[in-house]
Amino acid sequence: MHIPDGFLSPAICAICFAATAIFWFFGFRKAREALNEQLVPLMGVLTAMFFAAQMMNYPIVGGTTAHLLGGPILGITLGPYAGLISMTVILLIQALFFGDGGITTFGANVWNMGVVGVFVPYIVCLAITRAWRTKEGLLAGAFLGAFFGDVLAAVFAGLELGLSVTFPYSVQIAVTAMATHHSVIGVGEGVVTAAILYALMRSRPDLLQLPKVSPSWLGDLPISDVLASGG
Repeated sequence: MHIPDGFLSPAICAICFAATAIFWFFGFRKAREALNEQLVPLMGVLTAMFFAAQMMNYPIVGGTTAHLLGGPILGITLGPYAGLISMTVILLIQALFFGDGGITTFGANVWNMGVVGVFVPYIVCLAITRAWRTKEGLLAGAFLGAFFGDVLAAVFAGLELGLSVTFPYSVQIAVTAMATHHSVIGVGEGVVTAAILYALMRSRPDLLQLPKVSPSWLGDLPISDVLASGG
């Protein structure tokens, strides 16, 4: 999923940076208002956890890689804006110190993994949990959100690569390769996301009820209703 330098056309890099910058602007502004002494440690632990998880990847088409993203659990537990910030930190450190991803492609990588890979899982989980306000509904929403978030992030990466004149493969090849591999990884991501949520519900439900750093038009997951349902 990490796209290295030189793989994307300058125009694609610029478009992705511009699109991502919009989310950065609102995300950092919201974070200044919402982050507190309880949410920051959780954010740090999850960021470190998925920094390590993303380092375990395998190559696919044209030098790109496939791996767990971590965006779904970051978005669902912290809120999508905080999840975006965590993913930005992860990708920046990987690009600067480990050569995983690039600087010119940084906006594209954050768009794929920090915007699509965080916001889509949150929105899917939110929709399902609002309709099915039980623990089973939350876990199902987390699983499906993680799956669709991973696949859509991979599709965007494939589109960016395939539309770039600097990349040797077509859109069809790039999208198919990325989506196929990440549809399998998406199942694993869904299981991991649901398992972490289940563990938090059993041992630290208070962490799930912390205010989420999310857009006001989306709102928070109805975690209190879910935990009170006993279902």
